[in-house]
Amino acid sequence: MKIKRIACVGAGTIGHSWATLFATKGYDVSVYDVRPDLLRSAMERIKASLDFLSEKGLITNKDAEAALDRIKITSEMPECVRGADYVQESAFESYEVKKKIFSEVDRVNDSAIIATSSSGLLMTEIQKATGKPERCIVAHPWNPPLLLRLVELVPGEKTSQETVQATYDLMERLDKTPVVVKKEVPGFIGNRIQAALWREALSLVYNGVASVEDVDRAVRAGPGARWAIMGPFLTLHLGGGPGGLKYHIDTIQHGFNEYWKTMEDWKLMPYHAAKKAIEGVEQLPMVKEKTLQELIRWRDNKLVEILKIQE
Repeated sequence: MKIKRIACVGAGTIGHSWATLFATKGYDVSVYDVRPDLLRSAMERIKASLDFLSEKGLITNKDAEAALDRIKITSEMPECVRGADYVQESAFESYEVKKKIFSEVDRVNDSAIIATSSSGLLMTEIQKATGKPERCIVAHPWNPPLLLRLVELVPGEKTSQETVQATYDLMERLDKTPVVVKKEVPGFIGNRIQAALWREALSLVYNGVASVEDVDRAVRAGPGARWAIMGPFLTLHLGGGPGGLKYHIDTIQHGFNEYWKTMEDWKLMPYHAAKKAIEGVEQLPMVKEKTLQELIRWRDNKLVEILKIQE
């Protein structure tokens, strides 16, 4: 599936950032919004984003000018999406709103992939509004899409594998880090993990364990620095010595660590779930390609760079 022309429906915080990114990567982009005020200011916001990228040395002034020339603003939805190969919808977070947009896009354009930037709504429900649900998918960026690399791809029950793969390939061409959510759940991956941390942070403050300032300091100076380069599984794996992740899980399950004895969720963790996590870590490309000492050296080199930024 060849993607050349892209339509952005919604010119707000997420939509204009998407449009800027697409244009910097060489795509022709049409932008539409139902709100006249956002549409009027869209080019100004896009230009400001391009100037920022240029100032930071991420693109040249010439690249910024060329990207701006690739973007067209329109007040008509059909004009925006007609002829597009890929449509990125970034409208209000509502099933009613998104289903209405998907239905209209479906009537005007019968071949494009239709993606939503939704952070938690389910594609199985949204795609019911279309005649070709197989070409509909969630492509949820992390804000700002212009800078952060994560994009969560969430197919609905009727989304085709071709649509998933084509969207995945597009995100990689945009230098994004796409992940595929294999089972629809509210919040997808990133927000669920973020929400778990947020709940615990609130609990620590509410119960007088620590101040808001110290909770933030603890995350930034400790796990946050590691999370900038590693996810939770690889982090635990490298902290388990020669035993890796298996050491941590064995310790937790057998109650050798006094802290983990207090965590009810860990007590209920079934053996097959732990086994699946261990097997998954062993299949990580970095774990397969490097020795434990090489991985630790890689981690420490990256941490040095991060700590320099934090000074």
